[in-house]
Amino acid sequence: MTYNVNSVEVASEYLVKWTKRGPKWNQAVRACMAAMAGEATAQEARRCFEEGQFRAAHEKTD
Repeated sequence: MTYNVNSVEVASEYLVKWTKRGPKWNQAVRACMAAMAGEATAQEARRCFEEGQFRAAHEKTD
């Protein structure tokens, strides 16, 4: 499954809906929260969200 995500806020909305959660999910959520708080860049959050292993782990449950 592919998501069209164009902001940290939208990425966060997708993340909270996912049922398969683990270390990669946690890292992505923390990166999004940090970016929204101005403590990380959107690029850092994007890297975590798009990370191949994290995306593949989510796709297996759909």
